[in-house]
Amino acid sequence: MRGAWSAAAAPPNEFCLPHEVFKLGLGHGPLPVYLYLIYCKSMGHRADKMSCTIISKAVGWCEKTVRTHLRALDNAGLVKLEHCGQRFSYALCPIQAKVHRCYAVPRNRWISTKRDWLTGEVFDAVFPVPNEVFQLGLKPGELLVYIYLHYQKGVRSGQCWPSYATIGASVGMSRKTVQKHIGSLINKRLIQAEETMIRRKDGRRCNGRLRYTVTPIRQVLRVREKEFLEQLKLAEAQRKWASTQQRA
Repeated sequence: MRGAWSAAAAPPNEFCLPHEVFKLGLGHGPLPVYLYLIYCKSMGHRADKMSCTIISKAVGWCEKTVRTHLRALDNAGLVKLEHCGQRFSYALCPIQAKVHRCYAVPRNRWISTKRDWLTGEVFDAVFPVPNEVFQLGLKPGELLVYIYLHYQKGVRSGQCWPSYATIGASVGMSRKTVQKHIGSLINKRLIQAEETMIRRKDGRRCNGRLRYTVTPIRQVLRVREKEFLEQLKLAEAQRKWASTQQRA
């Protein structure tokens, strides 16, 4: 069963998103900006004095593009911006009335109790996302697909098997683009994918959807730290060798 936390009850290394964030009809442009604003509000990381530069570094869009997406979010009534020179403050607006009816959120089997969220609204469930997702250097599309897999995965297994089309419809991308980002996340060892088999009604077996396993974020960070230290050692060895050659 997938767990659900309120924003106040989330572990300190995670923040929470309601399932409805993927039902707002936002494209792959504004959505990562919106998710980052939610993260900042959840963590209290100077969310009252935000800048386009900070957002740009977190989600991978240039500052000009970030400003465009912020205006789109403001016009859509998802956030309320108050500008102060190079910085601005913002508030998150209620979203339940803005959920597209064609994307009505079903009462899935893992939903247990209703949860309060940052906007003061009560949602059937929320799902946890590691704080570090905005520190992995992911491109905007990779970031969205990665967060969507966190939404789909089971707590214990860390596994899910949404189709490319399902992911694409939720994050505003084509099937081919989703496939590209899945490959990138696999190469970066953030997820694993394995083929599954299904049996047709006529008894024949054929390929099913890919089954994804989301690598625990602590494991990802440990590997990256180890690689970083190895790079430092290599750089230091090269520096010493170059220094020796110069003296010779």
